[in-house]
Amino acid sequence: MAPEDAATQQTLIASTGLSPLLCQLLVNRGLTDAEQAQAFLRPSLYDLEDPYRLYGMDRAIDRLLQALRNQDAIAVYGDYDVDGVTGTALLLTFFRELGLHVPYYIPERSSEGYGLNVAAMHQLASQGIRLLITVDCGITAVEEVAVARQLGIDTIITDHHQPPECLPDALALLNPHQLACSYPNKNLCGVGVVFKLITALRAACREAQLFTDRLPNLKRHLDLVTLGTIADVTPIRDENRIIVAHGLREIERTRKPGLQALRRVSQREGKPADAGEVGFQLAPRINATGRLGSAAQSVALLTALDPHEAHELAQALDRVNQERRNMQRAIEDAVHERITRQYGPEPPAAIVLGDPSWHHGIVGIVAARIAEKYHRPTFLLQIEDGVARGSGRSIPAFDLYQGLQHCAQWLQRYGGHKYAAGLTMDAAQLPYLQEHFVRYADDVLAPSDLEPTLALDAIVPLQDITLGFIEQMEALAPYGAGNPTPVLGAYDVRIASTIRRLGQQGQHAKFQVRQETTKLEVIAFQQADHVQSFAPDMSLDIAFTPILNTWQGRYSVELQLRALRPHRSQPGPMGNHKGGEIKAGEKN
Repeated sequence: MAPEDAATQQTLIASTGLSPLLCQLLVNRGLTDAEQAQAFLRPSLYDLEDPYRLYGMDRAIDRLLQALRNQDAIAVYGDYDVDGVTGTALLLTFFRELGLHVPYYIPERSSEGYGLNVAAMHQLASQGIRLLITVDCGITAVEEVAVARQLGIDTIITDHHQPPECLPDALALLNPHQLACSYPNKNLCGVGVVFKLITALRAACREAQLFTDRLPNLKRHLDLVTLGTIADVTPIRDENRIIVAHGLREIERTRKPGLQALRRVSQREGKPADAGEVGFQLAPRINATGRLGSAAQSVALLTALDPHEAHELAQALDRVNQERRNMQRAIEDAVHERITRQYGPEPPAAIVLGDPSWHHGIVGIVAARIAEKYHRPTFLLQIEDGVARGSGRSIPAFDLYQGLQHCAQWLQRYGGHKYAAGLTMDAAQLPYLQEHFVRYADDVLAPSDLEPTLALDAIVPLQDITLGFIEQMEALAPYGAGNPTPVLGAYDVRIASTIRRLGQQGQHAKFQVRQETTKLEVIAFQQADHVQSFAPDMSLDIAFTPILNTWQGRYSVELQLRALRPHRSQPGPMGNHKGGEIKAGEKN
């Protein structure tokens, strides 16, 4: 249960006129006064931070203006995930609207790996490039930036990953995590940093009387910024919340043929856009090409101008994504089998496994699923030609990047942040990584850290869950990291109808619950067997998210079941379930 703060809740009720339950949800999210609450419920573009607060922005803009005046050749160097692809597409679109053709380079995951490489610097120099802008990468590229400088290329790095002690000697380095940077929003993702760069550049062009007849409307491009922000699982709070709230509206009405086609193949055309659509429908399709081959198709889709070309590209991404899903399922089954065989029913405090047959582009997705299922920090590696490369995902109590720092002596390269990281190492050193990473996790994690629990916002009587409350609650959206979907609890309820199984395998269930005189519909995804294990007349405690169900123009209250258990007279943990946070997963 979230801790109660009755005094703050009452103050918020009096100052806002909102319902007591909604005020409790706001207090649970750290919003304790009327001004904070109103800014959260009505995110405004006027509250976006000044881009010049990013350390290095002045130097970046001065060099870009010089390049525009002198017609210096500019190129973009991106990353192959959704954050990097959308940031690359955003820069290309911005320059195209100025009337400039700017080439881009994204390395192939399998043959080149993450980040800048020396061969690419030579290739760009041979094309006459004089200014290189990186997207979602470059913060660790000390050697590559030095080579670029020797070849006559100035580099502007835009990145959001944790900076190392030794930084590249770039012309400008934009990263909110730099020690010298006072930018308030430390949770900008890669495309977010790019958005701040072009916001500053647009203003500078207007002041310098450059391209004044064709300066882009940046609000229209918040659709791209939102795709990357949600897909990178950055907290949807403060400035990110403003971007995503407005960006989802731009996705709904986007004029980009590629994004229109992507929504069409995802069966989302004409529907309201939400964070779930981005995380589970659009992002996996954009990600798939970079995982299994080249991200060029995804960049081409997001920058396409011809609807027919966009349709063909969207269909291609959909096919690649289906291939990715099949591969993911096979690897996931193999990992479960390895865990059972190697560890038995109870894995250690961390899971580190490698295999030659696991695709390097897929192991990160599977690591996220394994970390979620076993609630353990997890690294999965592909072993090829004596080199192990892979990705890790973590749990709230464990900082993955710090774990890698502790084991750095066995690694060739690594990077990332608290919840996600990647590494490259000599495969012969893998047993040492397994031993010491697990030992480190065992030292820093308490047994309770390895037991997932479902955090409840409040215990409520079912009679309080009304259409009016749900309409108020919808103002809390968009949900995501930092702003989880509300989860409420109700004690001493009973199943009040026949349980109907839904889904191809009957894995879902629909039924009614009753508490005193209130009766409500419940939908339980992937929990049909669990629901039917309880006797019909048994008193139950349930955890749920209230949702608005629409059918033939009629609205009704429905509860999306998160967990249930036999009723306990004393409140306690709801059991072995996670909270309601939307993640940029790979379910579609």
